[in-house]
Amino acid sequence: MLEFLISSASRRKTFVYLLNNQDKEFHLRELSRNIGDPAPMIKRELDRLEQIGFVLSWAKGNRRYFKVNRNFILLPELKSLADKSIDGSSDLKVANTFTLKQTLRKRKTWENRSKEIRKEYGNDIERQRPRHPAEARMLDKI
Repeated sequence: MLEFLISSASRRKTFVYLLNNQDKEFHLRELSRNIGDPAPMIKRELDRLEQIGFVLSWAKGNRRYFKVNRNFILLPELKSLADKSIDGSSDLKVANTFTLKQTLRKRKTWENRSKEIRKEYGNDIERQRPRHPAEARMLDKI
């Protein structure tokens, strides 16, 4: 569910990881290892989260450390949203995916329905919309 609100996978993983580890402070390489994304991608997302005040950062030696801002006004709501999206994500099914056999069976059903409509209304009925070139290529291969 969260993927529809936060389209960037890297931002989503960083966001959820930080929300689940609010009391810890991390340096960039440590976050990169824990999240599994390259450090430049994590750095870009941390910079964006820092701009809105969600993340605090400071330098210690030659490392930059990051931590969730516990005073961020939307923190409880964001934590709740992340928890709900993780708990409910296994039950959600957003789109149907079909195997080739199922797709061909559905295509056959549609063709039969088209034949029934032509019998009922006549053969000179034209398509309301033209086929997309990719659809036409796919049908040629089948």
